[in-house]
Formats: sequence, C-alpha cells, structure tokens
Amino acid sequence: MPTVKSTGIAVVLHLLLLLLLSSPVLAQKIVVISDINGRYGSTEYSPRVAKAVQTILELKPDLVIGAGDMVAGQKQPLLDQSRLDDMWAAFNQTVADPLKQAGIEFLISPGNHDASALPGFELEQERFNAQWLNRLPGLRPLEGSEWPRRYALWLGKTLIISIDGTRPGRLQQADLNLLRATLKRESSKAQSIIVVSHLPQWPFARGREKDIITDPELTDLLTRYDVDFFISGHHHVFYPGVDDHGVNHLAVGALGGNVRKFVGQSTRESFSFVVLDISIDGFSVSAFRSPDFQQEISLTGLPAKIKGSDGFLTRLDLLKSTSAQAAIDEETTK
Repeated sequence: MPTVKSTGIAVVLHLLLLLLLSSPVLAQKIVVISDINGRYGSTEYSPRVAKAVQTILELKPDLVIGAGDMVAGQKQPLLDQSRLDDMWAAFNQTVADPLKQAGIEFLISPGNHDASALPGFELEQERFNAQWLNRLPGLRPLEGSEWPRRYALWLGKTLIISIDGTRPGRLQQADLNLLRATLKRESSKAQSIIVVSHLPQWPFARGREKDIITDPELTDLLTRYDVDFFISGHHHVFYPGVDDHGVNHLAVGALGGNVRKFVGQSTRESFSFVVLDISIDGFSVSAFRSPDFQQEISLTGLPAKIKGSDGFLTRLDLLKSTSAQAAIDEETTK
C-alpha cells in the first residue's frame, strides 16, 4: 500500500507534468527560406532546393517560413491558370509535402512572383489563395487575419505577423490595420515578435535599391511595440542587422534564381537559408550556404553597415560585440 507521503509526491509530480505539457514552448528553431523560384513560368526547381529541404528536415525545426517567391509568376505575357497550378503542384512536391510528411509546420508570406499586389496579377493572387486555403496552418490565425495574404498567429510565446509586402513604397491599409490591431492587443504577451514581409525596409542588394518598403507608419509600429525581427527576402542576400531603434532586420538569401551583390560591393552572395533560434535567454541567427548547406556564412564577410534613408543598419555581431565591450568597460570603471 502506498503511504500518504509517496502519494503526495506522486500528485505533485503529476501536477508538474501537466504544467509542463500545458505551458508554451519557450525555445523555438525557425528556418526561413526565400526566393526559391526558377525562371518565369518554371515548373522545375534547382536540385539545390531539394538538397536544402533535406537538410532542413534533418534540423527538425519547429517551423519553416517561406518569405515569398516560392513560384515563378509575374511574367508578361501573363501565365494561365493551368501553368500557375502546375507551378504550385511542383512546389508542393519539392517543398511543402516533404515538410508536411515530417510533421513540420510551414507558413507562407506572399512574394511578388507568387501573388503580386500590383494591378494585372489578379489571377496569380487567386491561385495563390487557392493553393494556401487548401493548406491551412496547424497554428490558429488570430483575429483580423486574412490567411494567406496577411495574418498573425502564435508559435509558443513567439508572435508572428505576416504582411503583404509584394510591392515597393507604402503598405496597403489592410496590412497596417492588421499590424496595429494585433500589436496593440497581443504584444505584451510575447516573448518575441516577428514580422515577415517579402520586400525589406533596407536597400541590401545592388540593383534592388528601390525595391523596398518605405512606410513611416510601419517603422513607427515596429519601434513602438518592440518588434524583435523584421524578416524579408527579395534581395537575394543574407544579412542580419540592427537599426537605430533596436529592431533586428533579417534579410534572407535566395535558394533559386540568381544570387546578388551587396550595394557597394563586387562579390556575390551564396545561395542559402536561415536558421533563427529563439529562447528565453536570447536568440542566434545562422545562414547555411550551398552546395551541401553544412557550412555557415561568416558574418565577418558581410558589410559592416547598410545605409538607408532612415540611418544605418549595423551588422548584428558588431553590435553585440560593441554592447559586450561597453558592459565590460562599465564594469571595469566601477
């Protein structure tokens, strides 16, 4: 017969187990891919995309985010419905289905080659919606979401907001409304906040200097609600930098198409994907380069700063080392 004491211990252990099982996970591994498409209208992917997917499967992340341009639309003359659907079927076979079969959640953010918000691409927007309405996320979109165009949801204690960043200039009002309402309602509960947009706010790549979002209200919202990460693609370069307001901007490199040069530099970036590890103690950012995606891209080979209309982005490792050194200096002078 069990004693009262051992029964009490068993009850406590049982309650602790229930608490652990019901608590949100405080650490997440998030992989971000972007710009995996080939030539306009292509229904085939470079072998490196399949290789990247295989490596991602081995990493067993909690989530994979597609930061736009999963297929090769936005072609003139316009592609018909049959070709658009064939492109999405090829994407499912190469990327979405292997992840789904492994039980890995995938979230999409629209790119200009997937579903451009510019006039004339209404059919591509329709087929994008059809593709992703047939593949609803396992994570529940929050109030105000319009999956898959724009939405917000929780991954554990991480709040993720995806917007339609498929055209340069100011955001559409619907995206600002979602950002404003969601951040006001949910931000105080978050351990980390991620905003995903295909176009970045900063001119990372040569030839893409004007392909950026220039919206003061977006900048104000990111700053006011202490957004941790603004993740983007489109420029085909990997760069983690921190703006003057303390927001981390994470530019994700390409897996398809071509790689580009940084503004003011002559060397081309590598094909890559990004791994973002978030925990209660902080975060780390890594990018893994082709061909085998086993080697990390060294941050020291990236520009120290990126200049934009709103100041400078400082490369993440430089800011961390500066902060660490400042803390040491302050402690030394006490």
